[in-house]
Amino acid sequence: SPGVGKSATIMALASLSGHRLVRINLSEQTDISDLMGSDLPVQDHVSSNGIERIESSTIPSFKWSDGVFLSALKRGDWVLLDELNLAS
Repeated sequence: SPGVGKSATIMALASLSGHRLVRINLSEQTDISDLMGSDLPVQDHVSSNGIERIESSTIPSFKWSDGVFLSALKRGDWVLLDELNLAS
């Protein structure tokens, strides 16, 4: 039922109870990695004599980056998945 205040009710409850609320608007383009996270490429930084430079390597480095949903869960925030019907 669009426009009846479902999201507004949850936002008000979170505010009244002192919880941080993370609202995630979903769409057809939302991917699981957007929500949970993924390994992202990072550049290696090498420091010698106090001068930092980027190391070019044939082996790429990756670092895990939490998605918005996983980050919110780790912090203990409430999560509102908005427009869930649009997610595929």
